[in-house]
Amino acid sequence: MKTFTAEKVFALGYRAAADALTAALERGFDPASDPERTFTPVDAGEFLTMPSSVGKDAGIKILTLAPHNPEKDRPFIQGTYLLCDAETLTPHSLVEGIALTALRTPAVAIAGARPALSAIAAHVTRRPNIVAFGAGVQGEGLVRALAAECGDGGVGFEGLGAVTYAVRNPDRVSASALAVGEEGCASEVGAVRAGSDACRAAVEAADVIVCASAATEAVFEDSWVQPHAAVLAVGAHTPQTREVPAATMGRARVIVEDEAVALRENGDVVRAIADGFLADSALVSMKALLGEEATMAAGEVNVPDTPTVVTTVGMSWQDLVVAAAVAKHVDGDANFSKTCEN
Repeated sequence: MKTFTAEKVFALGYRAAADALTAALERGFDPASDPERTFTPVDAGEFLTMPSSVGKDAGIKILTLAPHNPEKDRPFIQGTYLLCDAETLTPHSLVEGIALTALRTPAVAIAGARPALSAIAAHVTRRPNIVAFGAGVQGEGLVRALAAECGDGGVGFEGLGAVTYAVRNPDRVSASALAVGEEGCASEVGAVRAGSDACRAAVEAADVIVCASAATEAVFEDSWVQPHAAVLAVGAHTPQTREVPAATMGRARVIVEDEAVALRENGDVVRAIADGFLADSALVSMKALLGEEATMAAGEVNVPDTPTVVTTVGMSWQDLVVAAAVAKHVDGDANFSKTCEN
């Protein structure tokens, strides 16, 4: 049984993870066929299980959610991914589950946002300004994933412009999140208090808005959003939560992983529909955006004149595709090393 640590997971990189997800859709995988994830309560909390099968690979992510663990100096969420051969279901690898989620989540949003990001690069700016609501694992991850799209093979960005983290306490933003600027990925990096005048100014200047918070209500005003802006939202993964204003959802092109999943689990979608701003028929699935038929019909990149919102909750097939890509990447490096040694 092979084991892939967090270091090996992150070595794949956000761009390669997004490429793997896009390739699965281009080969004809239909997210609607993915099994539902299951929450099973136990005394200490819950087990979350997420099985899937895509092509030659099958697997299951098993996470434990123990709400009292922080009081015991243990993580609230822990887990692993069991990667198997799809034909026989023979297990062959274990992948660190938390790192896999941290890599997969930004990669899914990037895959869904690439057409909109390419349009921004082609017609608006090659150095987009970014506002990120949340500076935790996913907020920083999405900013780094956007930085990974710069340069050759990306969406056409030369680099990132100003990166602003909008958070409740700007003084507590980690050195790692702020280091995006020091590493040459952005012209400047800073933090402001969410909802402040400085936050509003940053959103009004933003080409890309990242939403990776624990908010239950919208984190910005619709009137702040530029007509061409791309919004990448990953925090509203229950029907009761939301990060994006209903009015923004109503005037945007809304990209979701799968329509049925979004209507069942995605608070940005569910609440915008309940508020009368969005119709379920307006949702665009990632299959429709990136699948076989979309690839054949791909053409000229048009000038963006309405916002694009990519809002995700996470699906089992995504973990499987990225876990398999991690295994292939590491095995490829190992095979290359053996060849060099010989």
